[in-house]
Amino acid sequence: MCADSQMKAIIQSAVAIFAAFATLFGLAYVGVTSANNADLEPLSAIERYIVNETIYPDGKVVEIDEMTKIVKSQLIIDSASTADLPFNSSTATLEILEAYTITPQGKKIAVQASAIRTVEDDNTQGAAFFSDQKHKIIVFPNVTPGSKTYYKAKLTTFKPILPGLFTTKFNFAPYVENQGFEYTLTYPEDQKLYVDIKGLSGGAEEVIGDGNKRMRFSYKNLKFSPKEQLEVGLDDYAPHIYISTMASQAEFAKAYEAKIKDLVKVTPQVQKLADEITKAIKVPTESKPSDTVKEAKEKEATAADKVAKAERGLKQQQARAIYNWVSRNIRYVAIYLDDGSITPHDANSIIDNRYGDCKDHNALLIALLAAKGIQASSALINAGSSFAVPKYPVIGPFNHVITYIPAWDQYLDSTAEMAPYGLLPEDEVHKPTLITGLGKIGRTPKPDMDLNRTITGMVMVIQKDGRIKGEAHSMYFGSAEIAARYKYEGLNTTLSEKIASAQLAKFRQTGEGKLKSTSVYNLDEPLTTDSKFTLDAVSNFPGPGAMTVPVGLAPGELATIANDRPPEAFTRPYRCATKMVNEGYLITLPSNVKVTYIPAETHYKKGYIQYDASYALDGSTVSVKRRLMVERPSAVCQPEELQKWKDFYQVFIKDMRGQIFYE
Repeated sequence: MCADSQMKAIIQSAVAIFAAFATLFGLAYVGVTSANNADLEPLSAIERYIVNETIYPDGKVVEIDEMTKIVKSQLIIDSASTADLPFNSSTATLEILEAYTITPQGKKIAVQASAIRTVEDDNTQGAAFFSDQKHKIIVFPNVTPGSKTYYKAKLTTFKPILPGLFTTKFNFAPYVENQGFEYTLTYPEDQKLYVDIKGLSGGAEEVIGDGNKRMRFSYKNLKFSPKEQLEVGLDDYAPHIYISTMASQAEFAKAYEAKIKDLVKVTPQVQKLADEITKAIKVPTESKPSDTVKEAKEKEATAADKVAKAERGLKQQQARAIYNWVSRNIRYVAIYLDDGSITPHDANSIIDNRYGDCKDHNALLIALLAAKGIQASSALINAGSSFAVPKYPVIGPFNHVITYIPAWDQYLDSTAEMAPYGLLPEDEVHKPTLITGLGKIGRTPKPDMDLNRTITGMVMVIQKDGRIKGEAHSMYFGSAEIAARYKYEGLNTTLSEKIASAQLAKFRQTGEGKLKSTSVYNLDEPLTTDSKFTLDAVSNFPGPGAMTVPVGLAPGELATIANDRPPEAFTRPYRCATKMVNEGYLITLPSNVKVTYIPAETHYKKGYIQYDASYALDGSTVSVKRRLMVERPSAVCQPEELQKWKDFYQVFIKDMRGQIFYE
């Protein structure tokens, strides 16, 4: 259960793959008003999707899928000519019963047996990845615009990921035209199922004899609506079917804890490692005792408070040391064999192997912390764009495991190897969690400007020929620090020149320079970067002329925001950031030119957005100070909130385009 885990069986995969396919081409519409998209034609559509699923008394599940797709554009012929149906070979078998292409003239062309292949999971995610997930690949013949592709597949699941657990989860994307979906579930009369549906018809239980019941559902979406920039996950808003044999997330948490309890035990090997990691950490002691028994009694309460505080400080230091060790020493390798999609390896084997995925990182953290008397729990979370928690447990949207320490209400994610102790990546901020050890829903910390902050100071001297020599110094905090550590990894190696060139090119600058940083791997040391650079002239000298404020080899956070024009409208909730950016510049112009104009001050404050920019001239030196503060109450914004950002953006972009005039 990690962010890159492929745990779902074919029941979700067919829709998920098609949604991802539609999303890929839907990106062409990002940033365009929804109203202008009303007459756009999708590149493909689902004509008919029928799923018949049967739960047998022994727990076996058999699912028959029939999928017919319509290819509407030449643009997608290559991708539409294949179907990729994944399945877990340790828990299920998959057969292709029938497959063919229907040409625009109505001719049916069968897929040859040799064009249906079983292949291993491909490692495409940039990290070591081992899985018993396999794929049936169907290659359809003679696909042209106007063609239809059809397959019928049989998935037999003989082992659930947790004992007694059956789940079904369908989300229906508005950016997928679906002309007809039907789902039928047959199950034993004594099987209790919990159903949550939204935007679908059906769901009534029918007694059909032979000790079985049945439920039917149907759905259509004939109004294509392109994917929107930054929109939250489908779990948060889309029509859906969720069915589970478990009545609550707490019940799932209990089953998950039972599954992993023997894997996170404090073994002698775990205890030895925990002691070794923390051996240098000691409780501070006071050497001067009280002079009398009376004084000792009077100071007893104060002394007890000091001891308790010292003990808490010791535990925090131990937790930090353990977190840092796991983060730096347990290499991320995803191994999803048998039930490995949800179950970690035991702590001893993780120590021996020095690798593991998110479940393994979490399991080892729990064991090592417990060895030092610090209770911790698994916390299931979505590492993508979903913020909702289904009423009943299904596979997803929880797709990642981090660690929770109840005593300090603190979350840790050691798989985010660049995240200092106590900090989470931005995509894990203000997310609901399932704290399995406590059997309850929690939430990671809300957005905080101080925990996503960048400060940059830059000095630039313009030469008589217009070239600019400059230096920049930047400091990063919170989520901004984590992102910067990833960005600048390799900066102090032979990759430095490439990183510097990419930074210049990002802001359409030419020149050269060098960047350096403090160690991105030392999580106990704040991250800072320094640069020296020479830019080619950005305007004509000696003039007359005008220039905007160059970015140089600074992070350019404000320039990046200025280049990201907000869309005209949103219709769905979207992900939004809380951050603070401070940038200061000293720009000295050559002695043979005279500054005739500097931009006026800009001050903007409405709601949770504040922006201030000031400019001053001292001789031939222009000083610029800019600060943006955005403190939203949540990591999710509603569609109407976009207008607040659009109003600000018009003020902000005018200031960013402000020029220094000279002659």
